Amino acid sequence: MKLSLMAARSRNGVIGNGAEIPWRAKGEQLLFKAITYNQWLLVGRKTFESMGALPNRKYAVVSRSDFASADDNVMVFSSIEKALQELATLTDHVIIAGGGEVYKSLIGRVDTLHLSMIDIDAEGDILFPEIPDSFQLVFEQEFESNFNYCYQIWQKR
Repeated sequence: MKLSLMAARSRNGVIGNGAEIPWRAKGEQLLFKAITYNQWLLVGRKTFESMGALPNRKYAVVSRSDFASADDNVMVFSSIEKALQELATLTDHVIIAGGGEVYKSLIGRVDTLHLSMIDIDAEGDILFPEIPDSFQLVFEQEFESNFNYCYQIWQKR
């Protein structure tokens, strides 16, 4: 099963401030919507609760609490490992979509990183982990917006 990771981060590595994303870069969320359309997303509970279930996606939500969902497109797991084991029987591709703890746990195991680098230094308490040396930048495109950003694709060597 292929694992991809998708995130938006500021120049100083911030990806969140509590449950909020500390910017709204016009157009950047369209990248997320396009790449995740009809895909399985693996997310932590807090991230899922802040983003909600987007249409035409399926979710594997990791939660240490008694979180439950009545949505047929949402499965809840008590650990990342249990989620990955089940997902391997359902799909050949999963996109890791947050939050900080899930990114930190899985960044070394993914094949591809889809990163939007937002051109600001943001205040926040959730940071994106260091990109391992095993990754190589293979694509980038600059976008002008209310907050300029650069979309990057990194592949594991």
